[in-house]
Amino acid sequence: MNERVAKEQLIDYFSNRIDLSESEKERIATAYSLIKLDKKKYLFEQGKRCVTEGFVVGGTLRVYYIDQKGLEHVLYFALKDWWVGDIASFFSGEPSALNAQALEDSWVLVIDPESKDNLFKEVPAIERMFRIISQKHLTVLQKRFLLTVSANAAERFQELIQRSPGIEQLVPQHQIASYLGILPESLSRMKKQMNKNQL
Repeated sequence: MNERVAKEQLIDYFSNRIDLSESEKERIATAYSLIKLDKKKYLFEQGKRCVTEGFVVGGTLRVYYIDQKGLEHVLYFALKDWWVGDIASFFSGEPSALNAQALEDSWVLVIDPESKDNLFKEVPAIERMFRIISQKHLTVLQKRFLLTVSANAAERFQELIQRSPGIEQLVPQHQIASYLGILPESLSRMKKQMNKNQL
């Protein structure tokens, strides 16, 4: 992917949410760098400091953690126009509790903590926008938590495909099962039953 095109995508994302002058757009563009993550490569890893926050311009990443028993738990999938990072590690410098791995060749615009802080100072509207984004992310996480404790797997699956149409074509079934907190075989049975009920 061309870096200029990637940065235009980011500027469009910002411009659709806040008013920016041309000089502010240029400042944003210079703050971010484009990286390519080959399939299975990591943007950040559990146990290491997360030194980048990313805006996905192409591809798909999964954000997950590994528990003490060695089991993987998918928290979310970062698709095009999604932000990805470990906020706690990014701002505090503590080791990350999460992994962000590319499920396919992916392109991400990244920024480091110091550059982001400087960007907030130079383009104050950006800080407000990120506060709004953070509120939306917290809303999604809260909804996800409530679904986890109150909804069955079929309801959680329906919510996922409604929120992220086409995700089944982008993400392997066993990753979706991990996100739902069920075994891949259970997901297969559930989808067969859902299809049967729709006939």
